Amino acid sequence: MKEQNQQLKIWGGLVILYFVWGSTYLAIRFMVESFPALLASGIRNLIAGSILFIWAIATQKYQMPSKKHLVTIGITGLLMITMGNGFFTIAGKWIPSSYAALFSALGPVVLVLLLWAAGIEKPKPRILLGAFLGILGVGILISLKKLALKGYEGYYIYGVILMFLATFGWNASVVLLKKAKMPYSTPQLSGMQMIFGGIVSIIISYFLGDFTKFQDAHITPKAIVALCYLIGIGSILAFNVFNWLTKVAPATQVSTYTYVNPLVAMLLGWLLAGEQLHPLMIVAGFVIILAVALITTAKKA
Repeated sequence: MKEQNQQLKIWGGLVILYFVWGSTYLAIRFMVESFPALLASGIRNLIAGSILFIWAIATQKYQMPSKKHLVTIGITGLLMITMGNGFFTIAGKWIPSSYAALFSALGPVVLVLLLWAAGIEKPKPRILLGAFLGILGVGILISLKKLALKGYEGYYIYGVILMFLATFGWNASVVLLKKAKMPYSTPQLSGMQMIFGGIVSIIISYFLGDFTKFQDAHITPKAIVALCYLIGIGSILAFNVFNWLTKVAPATQVSTYTYVNPLVAMLLGWLLAGEQLHPLMIVAGFVIILAVALITTAKKA
């Protein structure tokens, strides 16, 4: 019974990641219409991280981290927040929200290879097949370059490069967290990572001249709502759930959110932002769902 309840909690957490992080891509697109991308990412994570960190102290769940763990937290914060979240936010100004989500579906492929190389988890043939199908589905969608945001066609390749780097950075941090086996509460760990990554993002954005751009920018209500949603739901809630899942569930199972997020992002982009829904996207969607099924059922098999 206890094992069954744990599995229900794990699937509940996965559903949150599936739909919340699937919606964040469109929220990012709305946010960067007014805010400088990297600065917005830094502000979002610094505020969310500070709230989580204060919560950890207030609920007496804070533990003084060792120097070794502080280094790991700093590195994973840099990889997850500054590189992973920040680079995706920059690319969100050039690439449709559905495309941005699709690139993250490369994550399980990267994760499987990194876990294998680190000697943590040797992938079963079923998982490798699922990863292959996932990348095949993403490849079909990536081929539709003509659906890039109007006026930013020339930035498409730069967006692709940034999202590849973001995907690698995010999944490399998952491997580091698995090896480190952090004993800290989820609010503390998430909060420290987001504070560190957010501060680094803001510092970089300062040297890029984003502070000047921000002063001259016209901030719309839609962008403010999007930023608040990303702080409260996309960061505080979902990032907390993600860090908890990395402790209690197999890494390849956790990574399946990267397959479902694109489907949610495509639907929301089509409904709320007028992004084109090409028939090939439907075909790729079925391929991605099959990939999810193969990976999530591999352990039972």
